[in-house]
Amino acid sequence: MDFLLAYRDPLFGLLVFFGLIFIISFFSYSWSLIKFKKQTSTLEEFFDRYAHSHAIGDLLEEYDEKKLLLLLAHSLKKEGDYEGAIALYGRLREQGSLQDKLFILQELADLYREAGFLQRSKEIYEEILRYTPKNHDVLEKLMILYEKLGMYDDALEVSKILGLLEVDSPHARYLQAKIAVQQGDIEKLVSLYRQDPGLVRLVFEWLFRYAPQEAWRHLREQDYREIVDILWFLPKEKIKTHTPFLQQLYSAKGYIDQARQSDIFELDLLLHYPKAQLDFEYMCRACKHIFPFSFTRCPKCGCVESPKVELIISKRGGDEESFAF
Repeated sequence: MDFLLAYRDPLFGLLVFFGLIFIISFFSYSWSLIKFKKQTSTLEEFFDRYAHSHAIGDLLEEYDEKKLLLLLAHSLKKEGDYEGAIALYGRLREQGSLQDKLFILQELADLYREAGFLQRSKEIYEEILRYTPKNHDVLEKLMILYEKLGMYDDALEVSKILGLLEVDSPHARYLQAKIAVQQGDIEKLVSLYRQDPGLVRLVFEWLFRYAPQEAWRHLREQDYREIVDILWFLPKEKIKTHTPFLQQLYSAKGYIDQARQSDIFELDLLLHYPKAQLDFEYMCRACKHIFPFSFTRCPKCGCVESPKVELIISKRGGDEESFAF
C-alpha cells in the first residue's frame, strides 16, 4: 500500500523520469565510446595492413605514406565520416614541416566546425594564428565561430584586425548590432541601422519584439518590404496602417478591411482568395542560395546583409503559425 502511494506521488514520477533520462544518456555515451574505439581499432588495422601490403607497397614507390593518408582523410571528409577524418588528421598532425602542420591544423579545425565541435575548432584556429597571425581566411572563420559561441566582443576585435589588414569586411557594424541586441541598447541599434540599412532585419527583429513603438518610429517606409515577414506575423495590437502598403498587407492578413487590391501579386491574390495563405523563403543576396528560414548571416557564404524575402502562396491548412512576439 505504501508503495502504491509512493508510486502516485508526483515527486516519485519525477525521480523515475530523470532516472530514465540518466539511463538513456549513459547508454548513448557508452555506445558512442564503443563506436569510437571500434573505429580507432579499424584505423589501426588499416595502418598495419597497408604497411605490409605489396599492392600498397607498389603505390608507395610513387606516393609516400603521408600523401596516402591525406588522400584517405580527404575521402572520409567528403563522405561525411568526420570521426575517421579527424582521427587520420590527428595522426598526421605532428609530422612534416610547419607548412604541412598548418595545413593539417586547418583541415582539423574545419572538420571540428562542420561536425559541430565549435569550441575545439576555435582552439585550433587560435593555435594556427599563433604561427600565422595575418591569415585572413582563418581570422574570418574564427570571427564567425566567436559569434556562434556568443563571444561578440572577441568577434568584433577580430573584425577590427581584419580592417587593419585592409581586408574589406562588412562585419564590424553587424557585430556591433549583435552586441547592442545583447545589451538591449535601442539607441545604438537605431544608429547602426541609419549607418547601414543592410542591418534592417537584425535590428527590427529585436525592436518589434521588445520595443514595437520605437520600431515603427524609426523604420523607414522604403524598408517595409525588406522585413515583410516580420510585419506579417505581428499580432494585431502591434500593427500600424498609415501607408497603402500596410493597409494592403493587413487587409490580406484579415486584420482590417481597408484595401481591395494590391500591386503585389501575392497580396492581391490573398485579398481575392482568402483560403490561400502566405509563406516566406529567404534568398542570400550574395550567393543566391534560398532557405526556408530567416537569417541575419547566410548559413552558406557568411554574408551579413539582410536576405531578400520571397513571398510564397500556399493552401491554408489549419491554424496559421506565427512568431512569438
